[in-house]
Amino acid sequence: MSSLGQDLKRERELRAISLQDIANRTKIGLRYLQALENDKLDLLPGTFFIKGILRAYSHCIEVDADFFVNKYHEEILLQEDARDKDRKRREEVPRVRARGKSLRFRPWAVLLLIAACACAVLLIFVTIGSRKIPRPPLQIPTVTTIQPSPEPILPAVVSPGIANSKAGIRLDIAFLAKTWIHIAADGRVVLDGLYEAGKTATCDAAKELVIQIGNAGGVEVSLNGRPAKSFGASGQVVTDIRINRDNWTDFLK
Repeated sequence: MSSLGQDLKRERELRAISLQDIANRTKIGLRYLQALENDKLDLLPGTFFIKGILRAYSHCIEVDADFFVNKYHEEILLQEDARDKDRKRREEVPRVRARGKSLRFRPWAVLLLIAACACAVLLIFVTIGSRKIPRPPLQIPTVTTIQPSPEPILPAVVSPGIANSKAGIRLDIAFLAKTWIHIAADGRVVLDGLYEAGKTATCDAAKELVIQIGNAGGVEVSLNGRPAKSFGASGQVVTDIRINRDNWTDFLK
């Protein structure tokens, strides 16, 4: 069974497209594309970025991107299953050894059991021969239950301005050059793909935006209507940009 990287390389070579051509069109670094074709996914920065590279690569060579993303998930599951089996096999060996040790004959345990039985028999004879002394009846004191008085229910105090406060993040993007971008808002993907110069997009989040971008200098952004700093230089790949309600002002100019 061929691997993910082998399938991608075969499809690319059938169309006579070089890796450098894909790097020029997607603005994704050549070393990341080489790592993808060589199945060295551990050299790529994160699951979101890997899926973004797969989609951009697939669009460039005009193949089904969903097929290769699903194949990537299948390989990850196979790797995790193999690791689980290997871990269980390593854990089973000490367990079998411990079980074998527990079944060994221990003379001191037999002696201890005989001594315990002898003590029990002696205790029975002593108890039978002893005189029984009647015990006085147990006096149970009368307990009076005191019901606590109900405490007054105080009205809830609402801090002024909290109920009417507006929270959230709005990101406006203007694409200055062809750029691949992937954005998740509150854990849900809201933007993913390759965008041409002149396009615009808007993303809203209640708590947090996570951004992966293949051409950091190819966009101009604003946050909540205010101009923001550049994410990086032209052609620079930047991952795991996290903008939330606590730090969004740090990204302003």
